[in-house]
Amino acid sequence: MIRGAESRSRSILLFSAVVLFVSSAGGVAVAQRLTIPETEALVRVSYFEGMPEEAAARIGAAGAERLVEMLFDPEEGRSHGQILLALGLCGSPAAMTAILRWNAILSESATLDRVATLDRVATLDAVSTLDRVATPRTGEIDRDLFKAWQAFPYALGHLAHFDRRAIVHLEALMNAAAPSWTFRHHRGARLLDLARRSAATSLALTGLPEARRALDRASRNASDAAFEEHLQNALALHAERIREVTN
Repeated sequence: MIRGAESRSRSILLFSAVVLFVSSAGGVAVAQRLTIPETEALVRVSYFEGMPEEAAARIGAAGAERLVEMLFDPEEGRSHGQILLALGLCGSPAAMTAILRWNAILSESATLDRVATLDRVATLDAVSTLDRVATPRTGEIDRDLFKAWQAFPYALGHLAHFDRRAIVHLEALMNAAAPSWTFRHHRGARLLDLARRSAATSLALTGLPEARRALDRASRNASDAAFEEHLQNALALHAERIREVTN
């Protein structure tokens, strides 16, 4: 416990140094890749308002490789949610496989062949076909795993700017069945609602035209009034994001 606290304290100090360095040079940010220790510190720190996206965007190939290692290290479970987000934000070529592999392991008894197939699919029908032959995971998950699951769609949303296949997987998430695992009072329909809403919001935040089309399709096919209302809000958010970019 003391060792964990010391490690988090070192991460906070190191990340503070990163922030000071970026803010230096006469007030002009220096666009330099984060080192591996800086990358580790970035994802281990607890943030009140979310991980700094501009810092995560400066993660290079070596840092992304280290993040993939951390994502599958149980000792780093507390940071897995932020690791997923950082991989999406940095746009590493390895990010798609790592993010989908993580979700496949959470969702089912995944094999590496199954994950390799997921990484190659580019259509909604292909994802749905693979999901139908999956073996669902059951039982209670812990808090860190649940928080990482909540981050998963947003990681895909960030990654969509680098790899449009992420939009296919987000659209599939809006059409997927409820998870078979549980977390405290979260189960079945409650988890399904959280997953669909998060996927829709993540699509909206991209501001990408492919995301708009995915939201339009979901809105046309929605049979749940509450989710339809959320989709309309997501479409409005998407339009707002486009205005932010063009203004």
